[in-house]
Amino acid sequence: MEQKYKVLFNLINPSFVKSGCKKVVMEFDDSFSSYMDGYYCLHQNQRINAGTRMGSPTRFLIPVERELSEYVEVAVGDETYHEDTEAEYYSFEVEINPEFRSVEIFGTYTVYGTEPIEETVIEMEEEPEELKPIFDYLNDEGSDILEVNVDAGGDSGWIHDTNDDVNGKSITTSNEMEEVCYRLLNQHSGWEINEGSHAKFTFDPHRNILIFEFAYNTEEQDRELVSSEKF
Repeated sequence: MEQKYKVLFNLINPSFVKSGCKKVVMEFDDSFSSYMDGYYCLHQNQRINAGTRMGSPTRFLIPVERELSEYVEVAVGDETYHEDTEAEYYSFEVEINPEFRSVEIFGTYTVYGTEPIEETVIEMEEEPEELKPIFDYLNDEGSDILEVNVDAGGDSGWIHDTNDDVNGKSITTSNEMEEVCYRLLNQHSGWEINEGSHAKFTFDPHRNILIFEFAYNTEEQDRELVSSEKF
């Protein structure tokens, strides 16, 4: 840590100790500007989860936000994204331990994922009125096994109008196929909302079965230690 920043933290640390803070937390955006005037004083040595809000901040006795912002920018340097996921940090949390005179900076990032996929197999004999016209259509079109894909997310979702079978032949999605697919999708509330979902329909004309795969997409926040220094 540069000497001028050691001076800065030694200047503000006594007020943290006097207030009984076990941990002091400050938040900065991705351009290193402070989200608030002041800091959060925690009286328990608890972990801060990404995105947590801790009530109203305590104001500094002297204005040091600009200097703290400069410190965060210097300490972070080029570490502006999570190495494993390559997700950019959208905010930074600074944690000061007044007792151990340490400063840690955590980068907060978004983690996208998918819940475990549920698979449903429907044989033509189970729904002959709905599925027989579909398999008749696929046979007439000369289609092999066909995967019908879905786009879902951002409060909208739809089934692709055309899809390629396993041999690369383009097959137009029939009205009967759309009706079956949307009926199954609508059994999963919110399949198109927010992060959306993963969904796929596989029509197998050799075995006369429909395989429906479905899983909700997820969006969570996590954080990674970017810098740790003593003053």
